[in-house]
Amino acid sequence: MSKVRLVLEDPHGFLRWLAAAIERQVANLDEVDVAQAFAIAATAALARTERPERIRLVGDASGASRFAHALGVDQVLTGADEPEARERGRTVTLTRVKGRGPKEQISSKIVKLLLPSTPETLEAANLFRYVLVELLRNVGQHSQDPLGGIVAAQINDAGPYANKPALQLVVVDNGIGIFEALRRARPSITTASEAIVRALEPHVSGAFAEGESGSGENAGLGLFFIAEMAKLTDGRLFVASRGATLFLDRSDDELAQPVLTNGDAPDYPGTLVVFETEIGHVHDYDGIMARIRDAAKERTPQRIVQHWLRFSDAPAGVLRILIGVASEDTAEAQELARTTLHPRVTRREPVVLDFKNMRVCTQSYLHALLHETVRLAWAVKTPIYVMNASPAVRAHLELVEAYSLGG
Repeated sequence: MSKVRLVLEDPHGFLRWLAAAIERQVANLDEVDVAQAFAIAATAALARTERPERIRLVGDASGASRFAHALGVDQVLTGADEPEARERGRTVTLTRVKGRGPKEQISSKIVKLLLPSTPETLEAANLFRYVLVELLRNVGQHSQDPLGGIVAAQINDAGPYANKPALQLVVVDNGIGIFEALRRARPSITTASEAIVRALEPHVSGAFAEGESGSGENAGLGLFFIAEMAKLTDGRLFVASRGATLFLDRSDDELAQPVLTNGDAPDYPGTLVVFETEIGHVHDYDGIMARIRDAAKERTPQRIVQHWLRFSDAPAGVLRILIGVASEDTAEAQELARTTLHPRVTRREPVVLDFKNMRVCTQSYLHALLHETVRLAWAVKTPIYVMNASPAVRAHLELVEAYSLGG
């Protein structure tokens, strides 16, 4: 009897295997020949010991079983401290993530373990770190899984990946799913597949109502940016969430369109998101972000007639605020806006935001910092000056202004 392969090339094959495991309440990795990190993380999430209806995860004889143990599956099932990865530079151990706190530290650690700090990998490292921060933030904001999520990562460089290594990033939870998270604020969404498709569009989130371009903390752009990154780097994006799946695979066809299922195939009891792209396909992080910004702008209502974010030199004596402390903590960003930026702008006192040494900054963080601030600046006609912003950060800033004042 041939063993199965749980690989991203065939994600629905994994879901069929998992559905059978759920039915018998046992996932036996000894019946699996090869299992990539996404399959182990998604299975482990359902086997966590705190779950009242958990499945049992067994096996220690196959290559897939040994890989799972090397990834730290035993520790993640019980919530014990994760061991160090046994294959540094190829894998990182499974990690539990819980709560709404900053995700930058976890994301940076994972990327640094997998990608050496060299000029050749800098662009890819920036992109993968961005993806991880956004996916981890989604778990904290939307999943409602009391156990939180699990994150995993792996560099695939054998078999079909020979001579073209790809980094696979995985975030999974057993929460309410995308459909339930969205339809509370958007009752026009009536199916799980529609919810996934809409979640990949700009300015769509369960955190604010239809017709709005964002709340104080959420811009509804995280999954849109990630999907566009997969397209622009000829990568793969797989989303499986309670009732539906979406699989975008551009690894062999740069024009391939997503494949959707809606209740007619196994899905995942929670939300599983997998992003994978060849490391060598990421050459220009700033250029990728600029192209995504332009795509988002095209789909954002535009009513701006004057810009209140200024990238020119500020007049002498204007207060300079260094941005970068807890750079991915949206709560910190909102607090800085509320206690420092809003009072000064309301008094018509310009400020300078200094993004020195901050080349990577997610749309979510800048939205939390500036969504309400630029609206105030427009209302009282007081400029906010920006200095030392990298091209990618500037692209995000311009997009925040566009939808904050336009939508």
